[in-house]
Amino acid sequence: MKRPDEIILRRVLNETATPEEAAEVAAWFATDEGQAWLSTEFEADARHLESGAMAPLSDIPGEELLRRIERILARARRRRMLFRAAAILIPCALILGLWANLNSRLGGALFSADEQQTVAAAVGQRKEVIFQDGTRVFLNAGSTIAYPERFGLSERRVQLEGEAYFEVAHNPRRPFIVETSDDAAVRVLGTKFDVKAYRADPTISVVLISGSVEFAQGNSSYRLKPSQRLVYNKQNRTGAILDLDNAEQAILWSHNTICFRDTPMREVITELGRWYDVRFEVTDPAVYDCTFSLQTPNLPLRELLSELENIAPIRCTLQDGRVVISRK
Repeated sequence: MKRPDEIILRRVLNETATPEEAAEVAAWFATDEGQAWLSTEFEADARHLESGAMAPLSDIPGEELLRRIERILARARRRRMLFRAAAILIPCALILGLWANLNSRLGGALFSADEQQTVAAAVGQRKEVIFQDGTRVFLNAGSTIAYPERFGLSERRVQLEGEAYFEVAHNPRRPFIVETSDDAAVRVLGTKFDVKAYRADPTISVVLISGSVEFAQGNSSYRLKPSQRLVYNKQNRTGAILDLDNAEQAILWSHNTICFRDTPMREVITELGRWYDVRFEVTDPAVYDCTFSLQTPNLPLRELLSELENIAPIRCTLQDGRVVISRK
């Protein structure tokens, strides 16, 4: 940085400079050259006092001489305090100013309290959330997501209970991390993916649409490529990565579309129970041998049950707010 003009330096020290001149000098004082200049000024000031550079003492009355000496010493003390304070406080003020500017650009992320926000999609509902960084999240039925009011400087971390589809805004300096209730975490930079981690389910599922994600739980980690699904068994703590012909099917629910592909009955009734906020009751264990492949826009419950009856040899009956399923 270029050294300020000597006149401007003196005006700043004498407190007669303009705000612009003071800002220029303060920035220069934060440099090595400015620090050296302050040190030299302090030493020169001390030598000046020691040399006795003043009018001959014999020409000055005693009382006036005493007052002059007191004024000189007071000015010297003020200048020494000024130089010392400038050497310490000006760089600190500049650093704080830079941090304040950065904090403002990050929406207050540096100095704000870590206040958590929570959004829940009740059973039978789906919700969309847009974070301050532009990331979009679609919550499936019976899901909850918690996130800070403002993301931190080094990462963007959220907590998920249930299922959500993420379209993460790309930022390699601030990775996006999704934590689940089972102490698992999915780490991404910018990508599209689905995480299914209901507390009651025996597995955690991660489907990658585009980009790259890494799933970690304990000492285990798995890196996914686009069009792959990770199925992690929470009981035995093992995972398997599967290649998908059409990964987009895994997120059709975010477009209000029901989709099953060779899905076992137990999983079907669990999904539909969340989707329609209804309880299923199976009267014949043989019903669990059925699997379903179905893709349809969101239908009224009675119409959807009729579709299931057309696919498999089952009978679905609505009784007292629950669905009773039996063999035909």
